[in-house]
Amino acid sequence: MPRTLRRMHREQAGLVGKIILVWLLFVAVLGIFAIDTASVLFTKFRLSDAAATAASTAVSTYQNQRDVTAACGAAEVSVHQADPDASMTKGWCKVDTSSGDVTITLRKTATTIIAGRFSFTRDLTNVVQRESASPSSL
Repeated sequence: MPRTLRRMHREQAGLVGKIILVWLLFVAVLGIFAIDTASVLFTKFRLSDAAATAASTAVSTYQNQRDVTAACGAAEVSVHQADPDASMTKGWCKVDTSSGDVTITLRKTATTIIAGRFSFTRDLTNVVQRESASPSSL
């Protein structure tokens, strides 16, 4: 019996250490995934806020001046103040001249630890936010 216990002890030597190592690796991967997810969500929230503020600014400017260029210029200033890294591509500011509605589209790439480095997850880090605002009816 003592020989059997020794042999079993020798066969299981290091098993607890291997289990702990696997669990630590799992927790580390889960933590990195959580940080990347939080980064993307934070970027989306911040971009949404910048777009909504720019749309409201553009609506009020268009309501006062009836000039699409001035409205989009005011929206651009608002975006640069709220989030200087936001990208304004062609057609990012659209003003409906009949109703005075303004739609702002902004783009930004979230800063991540792992997700932006792999081709199959890179698209998840590209955030596009579209916000619209209408003139007040008062």
